[in-house]
Amino acid sequence: MFVLPTFSFGVVASPTVPPETFDTATLVNGNGGAGNSNTLTLTIQPSSAIAASGTITLAGLTGSQTSDNASLTVGGAGSAIFGSSADWTQSSGTLVLTVAGGQSVPTGSDTVVTFTLTNPASADAGVTGITLASSGFTTANISGTFLNAVAVFNVTTRDTEANITSTTPTNPSGEVNIAFGTDTYDFYIYDGSAWYIFNNDS
Repeated sequence: MFVLPTFSFGVVASPTVPPETFDTATLVNGNGGAGNSNTLTLTIQPSSAIAASGTITLAGLTGSQTSDNASLTVGGAGSAIFGSSADWTQSSGTLVLTVAGGQSVPTGSDTVVTFTLTNPASADAGVTGITLASSGFTTANISGTFLNAVAVFNVTTRDTEANITSTTPTNPSGEVNIAFGTDTYDFYIYDGSAWYIFNNDS
């Protein structure tokens, strides 16, 4: 008797589609003064276009004084793609950009948008580890330090060079006086015994 041999076939899995990537994902910090408005510039280029209602999430921008805002103003050449606004959450430092109806984030060219946050009120080292994410995309890590705030001060002594250098200010120990020349645009620093001139070469 002849028996027909049988063969076992495994289940063939569907091929895995690799996730898309961001060919460009950069963020540029703006004004670094403590408590100042800081306009940040985001530049993106997806490997595949992101259609209307798709979202792009920028996360990790903690430390800003800007309160939650579901319609934070977005500017820049690509702002219309997102309806010129974004959803900002202060606690997590998250900005969500939603592609507007009839729009798409193109591939093959950079899309640039700007948004403004308020820096921390006092000197701060800022944050790193910012990420950019979208559904179907590999999360991009954005390098740099953002929302770092430096303490600024005002020079209140403003006079002519002759008037400044003719004075002998009294300083507490370890401190100096700084003055601005209204006729020279130079800075003058008195160290307790002499004035030193820092020339404005511009």
